[in-house]
Amino acid sequence: MSHHPSQHHPALRRIRPAQFIKLAVTCVALAVATTGSVLAQEHAPVAAVCPDPALSSFKLSTPERESSPLVMYAQQMDASKTAQSEARGDVEIIRADQRLTTDYLQFSPEGETVIMPEALRYSDAQVWINADHAEYSFASETGRFEGINYGLAGSSANGSAETMELLPGQRSVLSNLDFTTCPGEVPDWEIKAEQMEFHHGDGYGTARHARLEFKGVPILYAPWFTFPIDDRRKSGFLFPSLSNTNDNGIEIGVPYYWNIAPNMDATIEPRYFTQRGFMLSGEYRFLTKRSGGELEFDYMPDDDETGDERYHYLFDYRAHLRGSWSGNLTIDRVSDEDYFQDYGASLVATSRQFLRSAGVVRGYGNHWSFEAMVDDFQVIDDSVSPENEPYRRLPRIAFRLDQPFGPNGFGLILDSELTNFDRDVGVTGTRLDTGAHLYWEKWASWGFIRPSAGYRDTRYQLDNTQAGEDTSPDRGTPIFSVDGGLYFDRVLGNGDTQTLEPRLYYLNVPYEEQDDLPDFDTGEFTFGFSQLFNNNRFTGGDRQADANQLAMALTTRTYAAGDGNQLWRLSIGQIFYFEDQRVQLDDNPVTNDSVSPLIAEFALSTFRRFTSTAQLQWDWEKDQLDLAGFGIAYNGENGERAAFEYRFRRDRVDQFDVRASWPLSPKWRVMGRVNYSFEEDDLLETQAGFQYESCCWAIRTVYRRYLKNREGEDRDGVYLELNLKGLASVGTGGRDLFY
Repeated sequence: MSHHPSQHHPALRRIRPAQFIKLAVTCVALAVATTGSVLAQEHAPVAAVCPDPALSSFKLSTPERESSPLVMYAQQMDASKTAQSEARGDVEIIRADQRLTTDYLQFSPEGETVIMPEALRYSDAQVWINADHAEYSFASETGRFEGINYGLAGSSANGSAETMELLPGQRSVLSNLDFTTCPGEVPDWEIKAEQMEFHHGDGYGTARHARLEFKGVPILYAPWFTFPIDDRRKSGFLFPSLSNTNDNGIEIGVPYYWNIAPNMDATIEPRYFTQRGFMLSGEYRFLTKRSGGELEFDYMPDDDETGDERYHYLFDYRAHLRGSWSGNLTIDRVSDEDYFQDYGASLVATSRQFLRSAGVVRGYGNHWSFEAMVDDFQVIDDSVSPENEPYRRLPRIAFRLDQPFGPNGFGLILDSELTNFDRDVGVTGTRLDTGAHLYWEKWASWGFIRPSAGYRDTRYQLDNTQAGEDTSPDRGTPIFSVDGGLYFDRVLGNGDTQTLEPRLYYLNVPYEEQDDLPDFDTGEFTFGFSQLFNNNRFTGGDRQADANQLAMALTTRTYAAGDGNQLWRLSIGQIFYFEDQRVQLDDNPVTNDSVSPLIAEFALSTFRRFTSTAQLQWDWEKDQLDLAGFGIAYNGENGERAAFEYRFRRDRVDQFDVRASWPLSPKWRVMGRVNYSFEEDDLLETQAGFQYESCCWAIRTVYRRYLKNREGEDRDGVYLELNLKGLASVGTGGRDLFY
């Protein structure tokens, strides 16, 4: 039964002034508490960690040497055109990128060969060498240096060796050597090898009979391996990963990186779990002019715990088809519903309910957009019954048009969607949902107004219905709305600008009986500030909410005088219902509230290092708090990071999340996170660790505990990462706390 708006005016008067004052004080208190907590913070600067060692940059070309002149300087020279010549005292030879300095040398014009029996220094675009003595031919660009210290140009890589031979083809061979990227005479880590060969043109080195020493202790031996010497990608083994969890035991992985081509690569990693067995993991990536994609997979042929084959693969492909048209294909599948509980590396992974695979083609123009897609879902949560599994959409075709009619503000919006819903259980069928809206809008410096009138038509063709049920139901509803707002501003004494922005949104949608329509993809929106100005409180196309309501909102914000950035914002809004909300889902009772919960949102970014937000929803009818949230984050100039969030939604969520990563000194850092649920009275996730970092190496140890299933079982894990800067990392580090 419909009601005249005047019938609800007495109900509106139930909003008592005391309640409004209480709620306003709460909003202001949140803002003041946020500001006060920011002002109370003190920051002690921490000295920056020294720059990381680095590999040299890839050089596209080398200097031309053959056509360059050979120039020699010396204090004394005994020269001959045919016989061997001698030079003494600050001898220097320069050709193109090559430079050689010593106190005495012998020079033979034949082959442009120099013999240097005394200490010398040689450098070119690839290497620098300090040697006890050497012989070098500028003609053949070959030479032998003995008793050397060396380094790679443009990088921190250095070491010593018995001999070093420079060979044609931009190669050099060292024997009985050590190699490191650490500064100082006593490096924290180094590679010692019988022989090492640098392929400067190709950007890699090879070592034979090599061992890796850390703090003088051998930690790895390899009869042969390759490694990069500049920033180009290089095929080869990466350093092992290492972790330990209570349910999988120790995990060790040895990844191999395959640089297939300039536009594609792959990483293949054999992994061993002491409690489950062997697993093969990998990632393949490619990129072309018009497309790109990745394939990730994990495969375990026989899980020692379950006796089953276990796997997960994810393929993602993106393509630019032509003009404004693009496509995307995603395939995400897993062997069983317990896979992520056993192998998931985070709370986000272990809490997944389903995997979605989809193929999409999209196009757009100045005033239109088109999308055609198919998707499928693999349910991996046993708490989801077959009747509640998501429908496959085979296909979904959507078209949207927003066409203005000249410069006078008139326009037409057309939304249309044709979807075929398929599932193994329950009603299936096709739905055609079309909505057309005529609007007029006026935007000015003082505000805007936008009235709109339209009609939404939804039609079905159903299968698997009960006997006697309509197989082709339909629904049609007119929709009328008026949206308008004003804009006031003033300049404050400090030059900042403050605004006052009231907004009204009236919506009228007559009631239409919809209980006989299926529910393919429809749910109720989570009520928030954006919902004040939406013409439907339901997602999907199976329900169109009836409405006779007025939303009132007020926003005030301040902009900085210097750069125009927003310093803070406060928004308050509420909907006044003039009729009951009769359209519901799942046989929910009719809602006869006269007002919606009042929504308040606050955002603060006044301080350079702090940001904060706060929100709440207060239900006048029930005199209770429905939703509350508060967050504050700090980013220091020396890497200090901290954040706190509290989230509350009645009967659903009541939890806080606090995390920090803080340097104690230039080399030491601690990190931690606690995510606690008051609703379950349990820790959802906790993480604690420390990190030590020097100019040469870093080590991080992280302990993590998080829920892995609905039965309340936890996964405890210890993750170790050793980073030898300029070489590689050993182990598996913890996740970024702030991503």
